[in-house]
Amino acid sequence: MIRAYAALGLLLFACASVGAQTRLVIVSGLGGAPKYTKEFANLANAMAKAAKERAGLPDSSIAWYGDPAAPKSGWFRGPALRDTLEHALAYLATRPAAEQLVLVLIGHGSGEGEETRISLPGPDLSAKDFSRILARFGARRVAFVNLTSASGDMMSVLAVPGRVVVTATKSAFERNESHFGEYFVAAFAKDGADTDKDNRVSLLEAFSYAELETARLYETDGRLATEHAQIADASGVARQFFLSPGALQRGSADARLNALYSERFALDEQIQALRKKKAAMAEDAYWAEAERLMVALSQKAREIRQLERGS
Repeated sequence: MIRAYAALGLLLFACASVGAQTRLVIVSGLGGAPKYTKEFANLANAMAKAAKERAGLPDSSIAWYGDPAAPKSGWFRGPALRDTLEHALAYLATRPAAEQLVLVLIGHGSGEGEETRISLPGPDLSAKDFSRILARFGARRVAFVNLTSASGDMMSVLAVPGRVVVTATKSAFERNESHFGEYFVAAFAKDGADTDKDNRVSLLEAFSYAELETARLYETDGRLATEHAQIADASGVARQFFLSPGALQRGSADARLNALYSERFALDEQIQALRKKKAAMAEDAYWAEAERLMVALSQKAREIRQLERGS
């Protein structure tokens, strides 16, 4: 029955609308205990809901595979079985080059190096497996987001030019329950992560928001942080990588639009650099410069929106 259900889910995903530009695949692994089964399912559902309601993805472009015992929603396509996931991702690798893939892993992680894995209902998938699977996408834009505990070792295995890789920890030895994933999903589901005020959240903005909120959690609780998230973005695409379909127009032939995006990204880099210098600056000077840059960033985002809307 489980395998029949999984096959039906894969068929529904394969019949998704041809016009989709972003494919979101969410994998929530084996909970092992009712508490985690429910938490992983809630997080997966929140990610899917945010993708639809806030980023505008159609239901047909969102697929969630999870623990058979988990509470389910309309985005649930079946159990997160190794074979089902391999077939679903292999199918997406054959889709048009205009489509991008966002693969999000939620759950328990274990192992080291190439054998770092997510716990699934049945045989697990390891870093080595994901490297092989994602190689089929070639130069396509892919984001691999591993929100599991002990996920850090996947970074060195999965990071390649043009691919954005996020892990909730810096190594396989950070095995405690991770909170980074909660905030990463919240970046898309709630307000607060859109620092440049362009009404959409990039992967870089989501990462930065989650990293900050995770650190704040440990600081507030007076605990030593047991997780340190990482992002690999050698090609610098994370700040331009959005869930929303319209965000794929970064390669537009419109020279003015491309110039505006370049100027916006330059301002974003200046803001990031300023934040790093905060401790060495006089408070008044820091806030004056921060205000100048944020005003310029907001104005640039407004110009981009007006040009994209043709006004």
